[in-house]
Amino acid sequence: MSAPHQPPRRGAAYVVAVVVMALVVFVAGVLVGGHPRQSGLDQLPAGARNLLVGGSTGSLPDQVLNVLADRYRGEVDRGKLEQIGAAAIAASLGNRWTRYFTPDQYRDLKRASEGTYTGIGIRATPAKAGIAIREVFPGSPADTAGLVKGDVITSVGGIPVARRGQERSVLAIGGKPGTVVTLGVTGPDGAKRTVKVTRGDVTVPLVEGKLVTAPDGCKVAVVSLDRFDQGAGEAVADEVAALRAKGATAVILDLRGDPGGLLDEAVAVAGNFLKPGDVVVSTKSRTSPEEVLKADGDPIPASIPVTVLVDRNSASASEIVTGALKDNGRALVVGTPNFGKSEVQVTIPTTDGGAVKVTVAGYLTPKGTDIGKKGVQPDVRAVDDPRTGADEALSVALGHACTGKA
Repeated sequence: MSAPHQPPRRGAAYVVAVVVMALVVFVAGVLVGGHPRQSGLDQLPAGARNLLVGGSTGSLPDQVLNVLADRYRGEVDRGKLEQIGAAAIAASLGNRWTRYFTPDQYRDLKRASEGTYTGIGIRATPAKAGIAIREVFPGSPADTAGLVKGDVITSVGGIPVARRGQERSVLAIGGKPGTVVTLGVTGPDGAKRTVKVTRGDVTVPLVEGKLVTAPDGCKVAVVSLDRFDQGAGEAVADEVAALRAKGATAVILDLRGDPGGLLDEAVAVAGNFLKPGDVVVSTKSRTSPEEVLKADGDPIPASIPVTVLVDRNSASASEIVTGALKDNGRALVVGTPNFGKSEVQVTIPTTDGGAVKVTVAGYLTPKGTDIGKKGVQPDVRAVDDPRTGADEALSVALGHACTGKA
């Protein structure tokens, strides 16, 4: 359940389009005009004549690839053309979540789903002046280089974020382990500096928890879920149980920045708080009837207040859980309207070692809301200011956590 931007692919597709257009123009000249000595079919080798009059077999993409591979005057990397074609076919549907992954991209995707990726080790959020750092992972390359929460990245590799764009700038921060990225940074105090960070492998824990005392004195289990990977439901249950054993009498489920993941794990996480049989989500697709997924777990007592903390980067499975707990009256939602992704994808490997991620269904919250339009709306609005060392949104959530009421 996740999405993706690849300017290089568009450029490559353009190259292919030019090649194909050239072929079409050449064929048109052969068939309809010119001097027989220059463009007649009888002047071509037999193999080419067969190709032009229908001798090629297979699907249309295969026919085009065969012609290019067999007849193009220059060297042709058939595998590369196949990948470009696969990417173009997937992109042609106009669905931002449906795409083809090359073998390298698919490998990176699988590593990221396991919480391991190559980068600098920060959580970031868009900011007016660039990219604001919301969290720096302890021991990460960013931590070693001296980046801190509240820093705003204004340029990457000498190119301003305002010029390159936030999404492309985030991609530019990543790179091969051992390489260096130069960042222009504005600190929380407004001071500007240049920071060089050596990229490396970063491992992000699936779940983190802490026991916090709320303003009214009650103990609150604050459980942060990074992503909905395999085992997320069990990990959340274990962390909540451990913090309750230390005296927690309320729970804040922090889903800020959580991009989602597995649908089954969304149901499992929700099942830690909902009664068995409560509706979590319903899905419907072109190829299958509506399916209603229900909680089936061992939830914490209903007397324990639950608050869900979200932001604009809480997406997909995060929104399923948030919508389910809100619609069932089980949790207070604090934060901002979240991402608004109401579609479900499956990822299917391809024979080249890559994969196709395809949108297969849409989903609705238990009350029938399509959150793809506006996201899940919070009961209490709270925004964290990444320029400060404080966590303003968490403070607001703590102010409501012990009662679970707005």
